[in-house]
Amino acid sequence: MELGEICIDTNVLIAFLKGRDPAATALEWIVRNTQVFVTAITAYELLFGVARANRRIGEDQLLEVMAILPFDAPSAARAATLHDALIRSNQDIGVKDVMIAAICQQHDLPLLTLNERHFNRVEGLTILTPEQILQLLDSRSSLQSD
Repeated sequence: MELGEICIDTNVLIAFLKGRDPAATALEWIVRNTQVFVTAITAYELLFGVARANRRIGEDQLLEVMAILPFDAPSAARAATLHDALIRSNQDIGVKDVMIAAICQQHDLPLLTLNERHFNRVEGLTILTPEQILQLLDSRSSLQSD
């Protein structure tokens, strides 16, 4: 698996800011080695959590190294169709996560998340977990040492 670009979910950003592995280690490598994106929805979720806690945790510096993808008209149209399909199949994941998934699909980006079970409901969305990123790094290390 090659990672050229990736979109990061809110829960991974929070885990990174709190120093929780494996997300912290995976995100650190990703930021140094790939083009990293977050959705405008993810930025909102992160900043809203910080505002509610009334405590800064390095969120501004983290967001500065990532491109923020907008929730634009094509993403909105994709989200509406996606949300309808999920509700009809009794698999709803909530409006914010539908928007995140739609933005990722619109830009053909995989989503790095801690909520694999949740986002796997979205057909056609490529999901990655921090554990998968670390396995990729381990396999690359093994190949280089051979």
